[in-house]
Amino acid sequence: MNPTSTGRVAVVTGAAGSIGSAIAAHLAADGARVVLTDRDGAGAERRAAAIREAGGDAVAAVCDQTDPGEVDRLFGEVVGDQLDICVANAGYGRAGSVLNQDLREWQRHVDVNLTGTFLVCRAAARTMAAHGRGGSIVINASTAAVRPCTLFAAYAASKAGADMFARCLADELGPLGIRVNTICPGVIQTGMTGPILGADGGRAQAVLEAETPLGRVGDPEDVAEAVAFLVGDGARFITGASILIDGGQTLRGYPRWFVNDDPATPDPQWRIISDPPAPGRAFTALGRTISASTSRTPESSTP
Repeated sequence: MNPTSTGRVAVVTGAAGSIGSAIAAHLAADGARVVLTDRDGAGAERRAAAIREAGGDAVAAVCDQTDPGEVDRLFGEVVGDQLDICVANAGYGRAGSVLNQDLREWQRHVDVNLTGTFLVCRAAARTMAAHGRGGSIVINASTAAVRPCTLFAAYAASKAGADMFARCLADELGPLGIRVNTICPGVIQTGMTGPILGADGGRAQAVLEAETPLGRVGDPEDVAEAVAFLVGDGARFITGASILIDGGQTLRGYPRWFVNDDPATPDPQWRIISDPPAPGRAFTALGRTISASTSRTPESSTP
């Protein structure tokens, strides 16, 4: 147990998913009382129950972070007067061409990834400022915040906005003793990425690992440990930082495979386009051919 977390109260959004639940469990193991929140209340409660069974202190709460009233209720009624750690982890991502994307789909990305993050962080900052003890906020921005994403424009743009929001917030809240940082996970082994990585008998994962300097796919615990560091006393002089958690994937560009749920193409939803490519192997979208050497897009790492 990390004694610096004992007695602290933490909120983790998107906690029913693989990454959020790993973060919550790690903070609880370090001694924090953790509030796990998610739109999936039953999922959040299962994760909280597992933490309690392991000896941790955890409660679950249903919250749609796109609803200002629900966010205010979460921090006012569930969290209460003390808050030391807030991890804005919840996110939404779906592939699609800008040419075919309707406004509702674009707006959903903005509502969850940017506006929802704003609402959660604003409520957290107000609570931290009110009790005068400072605190730490961590936003899950994804590597999509720092590198272009083929067919993920809405996701990448909203995550980049969240990353810059964190930097501005760090500047504003620093004098109050509140630190704000972002994490940028790459491809992490989660319930969402599992079907992709297991495609073609695991060939997709083999391709990705071959293109990752550290030679493996990330694990939710890799993200959880980075968050635990950022919210702990060891990071007391770190704010406004953006931490890549990708095993070096972005050093070589994004993995050259991506999700295809673009209705403009008849291809299967998950498609690998690298190995390296055989002659003539390519992916066609919107009338243009994208070779394996030019198409780069990550899968969303947020639950």
